[in-house]
Parts: sequence; structure tokens; C-alpha cells
Amino acid sequence: PAVCNSNPTPCNDPADKLFTVHGLWPSNKNGPDPEKCKTTALNSQKIGNMTAQL
Repeated sequence: PAVCNSNPTPCNDPADKLFTVHGLWPSNKNGPDPEKCKTTALNSQKIGNMTAQL
């Protein structure tokens, strides 16, 4: 895998130290943020058994 900037610059490969997770939500650089998202609260008990897999 490679990481590329949004500028027209060469990609960096491997990018172990450059890769970060932006977030766990959809985002759009050039458009509106997501709409009509559910407001359900996080239930950590439902995802607790997945922690080791993350």
C-alpha cells in the first residue's frame, strides 16, 4: 500500500510512519458532512469482544 497527499506529489511507499486513521466516520474533503446520522449511543459491551481484533 502507498500513501499519497492530495497535492500532486509522489506517493510514499512504505508509509508505516505516515499512515494514521482519520476517524471512524465518513468524511468528504470537498463536500458537506454526512447528514441524517443516527444518534444511537455507543454500547461498549457490544464491541468489547472485538477489541483484540482492532
